[in-house]
Amino acid sequence: MKTYLFKPEVSIVGAVSPVASIPELEREQGVYSATPDFVRKHCGPIANQIMERVGDWYFKEATALGLYPNIDVRVHRLYPGDYPAYPGWHCDGEFRETYFSQPDLDRIKVGKHIIATVSSVEGGVSNCQFLNEPLDVTLDHEPSSEHTLWGQVHKKVPDNAYTLNTQDGFIYQFDSRSLHRVMPAKVRGWRLFFRMSMWHKPNLGDGGMVTKQEQVYKLVEGGGW
Repeated sequence: MKTYLFKPEVSIVGAVSPVASIPELEREQGVYSATPDFVRKHCGPIANQIMERVGDWYFKEATALGLYPNIDVRVHRLYPGDYPAYPGWHCDGEFRETYFSQPDLDRIKVGKHIIATVSSVEGGVSNCQFLNEPLDVTLDHEPSSEHTLWGQVHKKVPDNAYTLNTQDGFIYQFDSRSLHRVMPAKVRGWRLFFRMSMWHKPNLGDGGMVTKQEQVYKLVEGGGW
């Protein structure tokens, strides 16, 4: 079966205030698969400040690679143990034939991606964790709906692997072979998550889609990938 090398490339490229009030976070608008112009039009000052701090170089580099800046903004109210996204090790910006097909790592263009979080609580509510060491993964099965790519990769990451936990307020850049995962909420609070990926498909809708509500995930005892 195929073997892939996941070698993390993570750095800090900017910063914003790590804490915002609940009313400020509540006024922010969630979007997905959005263009920068869609974010400027529909999102609030926190999301726009993060995007502005990244700078125009990001959009120019995406254009040079033939990729699209694809932005998600999500705002969650979380309780301890809640996951604001589906938990498990994965990478961003992978090639997919459709939005719902399995990733094809052999056809990927390695682009740069951006994430940042802002919370209502100092020290963060739920942060991202990066694998901070190279990892060779040999798949046991051809990726399918039954044996998903990231489900197989997740099981190959050692429990004692060296990791890097992100902090609110910092803007992180990473590439398409940097494994990472969302961590459960440590405390009760609100959290804004900003992600900007270089992707090979155009944005959805008229420059993006507005989210009506954000889903929260919980791990069931005995469950997992």
